Amino acid sequence: MRRPLLAALWLGFLAAGGCRIEDHTPTGSRRDEEAIQVLVNRYALDLSNRDWSDVRGLFWRDASYSGPMVPRSVTKAVPIDSALAVLARRVEGSDQTAFDVRVLRTDFRQEGDLAGVWVIARRQVPLPGAAGAAERDWVEHLVLRRIGGNWRILSVAGASAPRGGSRDHR
Repeated sequence: MRRPLLAALWLGFLAAGGCRIEDHTPTGSRRDEEAIQVLVNRYALDLSNRDWSDVRGLFWRDASYSGPMVPRSVTKAVPIDSALAVLARRVEGSDQTAFDVRVLRTDFRQEGDLAGVWVIARRQVPLPGAAGAAERDWVEHLVLRRIGGNWRILSVAGASAPRGGSRDHR
């Protein structure tokens, strides 16, 4: 009776010793993810601070924007310079607290020198022609590319989240 028990324990130890968690994370992606998270947070902070030149510096030269913050870009992507100019005009003259962007959640995916980040952000934007601001959750998909060790944004596609918030609609 004792031999089968010892044999079973011995086989159990052999099996446990052969088990290990394999890490198939592409080389460098954890470090890249940190750099990209910093870039995404800078994007939100620079937008909130209305620092348009710093926001522009986060994008590659031919970057594009598509989304409801720039009405003509809903059906066709526009160059990022045009989008930032429209956004700057929209918030110009409004109280500093009437425009704010806060990142609530990000989902990151990287393949080599290309990365995608789904961003859920809460934006407070001034109401056109009225005092005050409206607060709403937004979903943006940022596509980023690394060239020469530098990550920059290639494109942003955005949409306002469904009413009721952006609480995990999976």
